[in-house]
Amino acid sequence: MKKTNLFAILALAATPAFLHAQTTSYSDIVGYTTTVVKGTGSSGSSQYFSFVPIQLQKDKVFQGSASASATTVTLSGANLTSGALNSVASYPTHYLLLTSGANAGLASDISSNTTSTVTTVDDLSASINAGASVAIVPHIKVTDVLGVSGSQKIAGGSTASVADNIYLVGADGNLKTFYYKTGVGAGLKTSANADATGLVVYPGESILVGRKVTSDTAGIVQTGLVPTSDVKSVFTQGYSTAASGAPVPLKLSDLTSVAAGASTAATADNVFVIDSANGQLKAFYYKTGVGAGWKTSANANADVNTELSDGFVFLRRSATSTTLGQAKTW
Repeated sequence: MKKTNLFAILALAATPAFLHAQTTSYSDIVGYTTTVVKGTGSSGSSQYFSFVPIQLQKDKVFQGSASASATTVTLSGANLTSGALNSVASYPTHYLLLTSGANAGLASDISSNTTSTVTTVDDLSASINAGASVAIVPHIKVTDVLGVSGSQKIAGGSTASVADNIYLVGADGNLKTFYYKTGVGAGLKTSANADATGLVVYPGESILVGRKVTSDTAGIVQTGLVPTSDVKSVFTQGYSTAASGAPVPLKLSDLTSVAAGASTAATADNVFVIDSANGQLKAFYYKTGVGAGWKTSANANADVNTELSDGFVFLRRSATSTTLGQAKTW
């Protein structure tokens, strides 16, 4: 499954979104989150950045047991419409989520399907244990969160240079800029003005929004299902955007066993959060050796209770991936 690997993001800035979550129990746990994207205000920044976390899911279209051979996953008892889950304009529309077993919480994009099988972009044969259950979940699109063109929640403009910007990462690991174009050809666009209507955001990630006007946005409300299985966020080499996998607290100290420490910030994995005073990113790392513990990039002691649930950027330096697991507590 594609993960966000943020590139050259240190010049960006973001502010913690104000997250308020409430859940009501039905057959699944249904809830909502509300996020405010901060304006530049008196910060003096040309853009003030905020994280908009993706922590809820759409309704499942299938749930049951499965087996896998390479990238083909056979679904027990499924009766899907052939081709209904295919990618559209190179954007995936659904993903396969492992919901039981040792690998519960892992996911992979679906590229195509038959009535009883799906083809995933990853080989899951080693991950789907005998009798394991899976779910097929529709992707959340950026337009589901920030609105459709003409009624979007952030400021549009004739070019990316004047509109509020949306930052996500492509499969090549590079930071990509998107915006809502106004006027002729209006819609969600890449910085090169290609159509991005199908742009998706992955569970446990966070949209980075650069707000260029002084005022805050109204609350951006997301509704959906709270994940009912353990949540796993996999950090591969490079940068990733992330958030808590559900609307629950996540603190810097929770990454102690995930982030690789080192004697300096330049050699350790880094965690970037928002400086609310200026909307810029600030870095933390886990120092090893003398004076071990979480530090700022200036080697001052860091507050291990720094809140990460609404979004952070993780820099993984090693080629070996690392996984943040959040156990289901609801």
